[in-house]
Amino acid sequence: MMPEDVAIWERFIEQFPDAYDSVQYDVKVGGAPDFVKDHPDEAARGQVPLYQRKIDVVGFKSEQIDIIELKPRAGTSALGQVNGYRHLYMKDFSPPETPKAIVITDTLLQDMGELSAQAGVQLVVV
Repeated sequence: MMPEDVAIWERFIEQFPDAYDSVQYDVKVGGAPDFVKDHPDEAARGQVPLYQRKIDVVGFKSEQIDIIELKPRAGTSALGQVNGYRHLYMKDFSPPETPKAIVITDTLLQDMGELSAQAGVQLVVV
């Protein structure tokens, strides 16, 4: 996470200290190109995590799992990103229920409330 992302997360935790029982940071999901996965050299195959996508935060509260993207001035691309990460998380980890997709931001941009509701993404401004 970038320093701006960390600042948003710290504000969120300060405002909602009991939001999660536990969290994981920079959770790797998705695949890597075949030229890396299938490389004959073990050191080259070890680079697979560099090609995977990283979820900023996965939050756990009882049975609920939240896929969280932290974005300063979150725009429409954040909605697609967090929904894509949710899909990859479900594919890679097979959770018992569909996780919630959440974007936590510092600024509410024009139309984001309506668009996030349409995309099925919870939007939190801190």
